Amino acid sequence: MKRFLRSIIVLFLMVGSVKNVAFSQQVISYINNPVTLSQYLSGVIKGNLGYIAGQFNVSIAEAELKASKVFTDPEVSIAYANNEDNTLQMGQSVEAGISYPVNLGNKRGAAIALARSQHELSQLMLDAYFQNLRADAALSYFTAMRDKNIYLLQEDIYKKLSGLAKADSIRLEAGEATGIDALQSSLEARSQQTEVFQSLADKENSYINMMHLLGKKISDTLDSPSDTFPYHQRDFNLNMLINSAIESRADLLVAIKNREVSEKNLKLLKANRAFEFSLDAGYSYNSVVKNEIAPAPAYNGLSAGITLPLKYSSLNKGSLQAADLAVRQSQTLYEETELQITSEVIRAYNDFIAQSRSVEHYNMGLVGDAAKILQGRIYSYQHGESGLIDVLNAQRTYTELQLNYLKALFDYTAALIELERAAGIWDISE
Repeated sequence: MKRFLRSIIVLFLMVGSVKNVAFSQQVISYINNPVTLSQYLSGVIKGNLGYIAGQFNVSIAEAELKASKVFTDPEVSIAYANNEDNTLQMGQSVEAGISYPVNLGNKRGAAIALARSQHELSQLMLDAYFQNLRADAALSYFTAMRDKNIYLLQEDIYKKLSGLAKADSIRLEAGEATGIDALQSSLEARSQQTEVFQSLADKENSYINMMHLLGKKISDTLDSPSDTFPYHQRDFNLNMLINSAIESRADLLVAIKNREVSEKNLKLLKANRAFEFSLDAGYSYNSVVKNEIAPAPAYNGLSAGITLPLKYSSLNKGSLQAADLAVRQSQTLYEETELQITSEVIRAYNDFIAQSRSVEHYNMGLVGDAAKILQGRIYSYQHGESGLIDVLNAQRTYTELQLNYLKALFDYTAALIELERAAGIWDISE
C-alpha cells in the first residue's frame, strides 16, 4: 500500500512538471543586446524624440533672432492727377514720395536684445532637459539591471528547488524520503516558477522602457544592461554640492534668464511707446497748363516734411504695469528656485548617506552567511540530518537577503543619481 502511495505521488509530481514546462513555452523570447551605461546614454542623447524636439525650439529662437535684426521698411508713394486736361486744358501731374519712420527709443535694438535673450533661454531650457533626461535614462538603465539580477536570482532559486524536488522524488522511490517532503519540495519549486515568470516580465518591461527613451521601435531585439551597480565609497561635501548646484543647475540658469527676458521685454515696450516720427520727401512734375484764363508753364516741385503721430494710446499704461509685474514675478521665482534647489540638494544628500549605510550593512557578510547556511542545510537534509522545513526556511532567508541586497544597491545608485542631478554634476558614466 505504501509503495502504491509513493507511485501516485511520483506520478503527480511528473504531471505537475509537464504542466509547468508546457506553460513556460508560452513566454515570449527577446534577443538581448548588451550595452554599457555610456553606450546607452549616448544612444539616448542621439535618438530621444523629446530631446530632438527640444532642439527645434533652439533653431526656432535662432531664426527669430535673425528676423529681429531687420530694419524698418521705408514707404514709397506715387500719385497721378489729370486736371480735366482734355476739356479745360489744366494739365496733368505726377507725384512721387518716400517716408521713413524714426523711433527715438531704439526699438530695433531692444527687439534684438529680447530675441537674443530668448534664444539663450531656449538653449538653457534644452540644457535643463538634457540634464534631467540623462538622469532619467540612467535610472531606467539601473532599474533594468536590478530587474535583470532579480530574474537571474529567481531563476537560480527555481533551479535549486527543482533539483531538490527531483532528488526527493528519487529518494521517495528508494524509500529514503516521505511523500509529504517530496510533495512539499515539488510545491515549493512550482510556486517559485511563478516568481520566475513575473520577474521575467518585469525585466523585459524594463528593457522596453529603455528602448522608449532611445526613441527606437520595439522589435525582437532589446538592449540590456551589461554594467554593474556603481558602488564605491564616495565622500561628498554638502556645502560644495550646494555651491555647485547654484552655479551649474540649468533650471536655476533658466530662472535667471527668464528674469532677463522679462526685463528686456519691458524695455521693448518702453521703446515702442517712445517718441517717434516719419521723415517725408517728395518730387512732383506738372505739365503745361494751356487754359487761356490761367495758363502756366510746366514745372518740377520738391517737398520735404515731418509726420508726428498723436499717440493717445500711450496714456494707457496697462501693458507697462503688466511687464513690470512680470519682472518682479520672475525675480521672486528665481529666489524660490534657488531655495528649492538648496533643499533638494540637502534632501538628496541625506538620502544618499542613508542608502550608503544600508549597502555597507549588507556588505558585512549577511548574504554570504545566508548562502553558507543554505548550503549546509541542503547537505544536512540530503544526509538525513535535518528536515525539509529547515532547508526551506534557510532558502527563504537567503532569497529575502539577496532581494533586499539588490534593492539596497539599486536604492544607493538611485540616490547617487538624484544627488548628482540635484547638484548639477555628473561622473557616473565617465
